[in-house]
Amino acid sequence: MIRRVLVTGSVTLAVMLTSGSGLALAAAQDDTAAAPTLSATSVSPGTSFTVTPPQPCPSASGAQDVFVTYTDSEDTTYQLDLLTTDDSGAWDATTVRLPVTGPDENGAWNSAGVAAGPGTVDVLCLDSAYMMAAGDASSFSSAAPGRIGQRMIDPDDPDDPGDDPDDPGDDEDGVTLTYAPAALTVSGNPARVNLTPSLVVPGGTVAVSPVDVCAAAATTARIEVSPAALSDDGGDDSGDGSGDGSDDDVAGLGAEADPNAIVTTEVDITGNTWAATQLPIPDDAPLGDYGVTVDCLDAAQEISSRYESAPLALGTVTAGPPVCSAKGATVRLTGTYPDTLMTGDDELDLPATLRLSGAGPWPVSLTSALTDGVVLKQKFSCPAPDYEMTVPKTSVSSAGAVRARVCNTGDAAARAVLQVATRGRAFATVERQVLEKGECAWLDGGSVKRGDSARGRVLLDPPGHGATDQEVAHSFTVRRKG
Repeated sequence: MIRRVLVTGSVTLAVMLTSGSGLALAAAQDDTAAAPTLSATSVSPGTSFTVTPPQPCPSASGAQDVFVTYTDSEDTTYQLDLLTTDDSGAWDATTVRLPVTGPDENGAWNSAGVAAGPGTVDVLCLDSAYMMAAGDASSFSSAAPGRIGQRMIDPDDPDDPGDDPDDPGDDEDGVTLTYAPAALTVSGNPARVNLTPSLVVPGGTVAVSPVDVCAAAATTARIEVSPAALSDDGGDDSGDGSGDGSDDDVAGLGAEADPNAIVTTEVDITGNTWAATQLPIPDDAPLGDYGVTVDCLDAAQEISSRYESAPLALGTVTAGPPVCSAKGATVRLTGTYPDTLMTGDDELDLPATLRLSGAGPWPVSLTSALTDGVVLKQKFSCPAPDYEMTVPKTSVSSAGAVRARVCNTGDAAARAVLQVATRGRAFATVERQVLEKGECAWLDGGSVKRGDSARGRVLLDPPGHGATDQEVAHSFTVRRKG
């Protein structure tokens, strides 16, 4: 089975995978090494750990690229790192972490979902000449100078420059060494933060507080508000993500700080946790989707763990009052939020009309189509009609039937029920009729002998109500002359 790597950075290198074995490549089977050493045997997503090689890449191949991935218990493979060796093939231990939901270094929202359970970390060495034959390098990490990424290399594409038999870099798909898989179990869930509110206008303030503590020892927590959108920026060639060949924008902010963040601040950590923090949003911040990411930093300002990003939307979403009808209601949505919203399976772009069916009330939740962040949560209802019946006149007909003139003086159609009781008997329904708003009608029934009297009453029966919900609107007594 051929599967492609699920990319968690901007690198999109294609490799051949087989279920349960991590990376299976076309390299000669003798070109293998012992498994790398991991600093942990079990981690939660977002927690940093180190991968240490048992031996360098082959020295005869010179400088090479080292590709690090993780295959989880559901056979989904995540790219963790791509780094470059020195001229002798040596590379140092590298710090990596399993991805969590949030914006990547290009701003694209990554809804990571690493499966819990046993998996493997897989590492291989790649010939740099083969890698460069695939195209220009692009950055893997926004603040990891010297690490490179590549375009996707398709092993089945005859036009792929890596399949050129005259290319000196095309040696067994460029693999110079494959390390044995290292076992790593995913346990627990990513750490989370709480964000209030999740929709704010530029110039406003949001509060971010920890739901979970930092997963590893840390001294400070870096909080960033970064754009979250589909990015067509393939990265830059500087390797630092700043786009200008320098890392001045992230100096002093710790490893992998986001130079595109609109807010960056650090707070002290005590007992692996940090205090709730108010974040002022710049007045000139563009409207749209963002992610609030928190990194726990150790004393060396390296990331020891990362929280799952909390979605934040900049803009306004306003719901007008419901316009009610017999079939339901409509709600007009307006605002300045520029991106697509979701309600259930339906997509909406402001302004929009939300159509609600049934009798209500209707709980409505509007979320960002990109981040699933809630931008509006509200319950709509239509006011209950004022059902009312009046009985201006009652009598007995010449034939002895009890009669009642009934008028619907309420706000909506309802049924009027006439009941009659004679000679101490219980009330019995003799006629019922639906009256529209403002309509009047005579209801009659039963039989009263000459000289006798009868009790009558008119019941109000609103639509959709059960028989036990009928209300007495008017009681009366009539007598037939002898």
